[in-house]
Amino acid sequence: MRFGTFFFFQAAPGLTHEEVVHRELTQMEWTEERFSHDGRFFTVKDARVIPKPVQRPHPMIYQVCGSASGVESTASRGWPMLNSILTGPVNQILKHRDSYVEALRRHGRGETEISSLMKHWGVSRQIYVAPTDAQALAEAKDAEMWYQESLRRFQVPERIEDTHPSLQPGFRAAAERFAKVTWEGLAAETLASGSPDTVARHIETMRAMGVGQVLCWMNFGGLPQDKIRRSMELFAREVMPRFRA
Repeated sequence: MRFGTFFFFQAAPGLTHEEVVHRELTQMEWTEERFSHDGRFFTVKDARVIPKPVQRPHPMIYQVCGSASGVESTASRGWPMLNSILTGPVNQILKHRDSYVEALRRHGRGETEISSLMKHWGVSRQIYVAPTDAQALAEAKDAEMWYQESLRRFQVPERIEDTHPSLQPGFRAAAERFAKVTWEGLAAETLASGSPDTVARHIETMRAMGVGQVLCWMNFGGLPQDKIRRSMELFAREVMPRFRA
């Protein structure tokens, strides 16, 4: 099992992952000596990117999959899948896992290739480690609840009735989901927060589900830097060594 931190690219409304990654600039930048592009959002004339990546033909491309269509498009290209655990129980990722494997088989991927791709299946999760469970939960609570409220405001307009009618059902469903979010539920099901032993048990559960890479979301909700650093040091020193091959 591998661990890492991460960033993500947020696509503009109406822009698909294919337009962002497959048809736009990234692969041309990595694979062509010089390239030009006249697209919806970017125009580039006779550009050159140096140095080129060491990996050939280019670094591995992952796709975040939050929907059935995302899983299908990722599998069709033979890319690894990324998922996130933001609310609810960790076992929610099993649906994406099973759909992804089924789609890979439909697109003719052999079992050896599927096994290799699953080693790169990445799942991001908010992680906070402290000397004891009680301390970890107490210190993470305000930051996590601030994050959840910020996520709600980002995903749900203040006045749903003013949005386009086609978007309103989705916004109302999201508002209902957020209304059910509680600290008790997040602490019990969603966060990997606690002592090193407790966090290791959370990670082991993910490994048993087939997760190959854990994207460690250590800095969330405005946690103080000294607490983030202590959490990262505890994780590196007392959790990660238990998962070394």
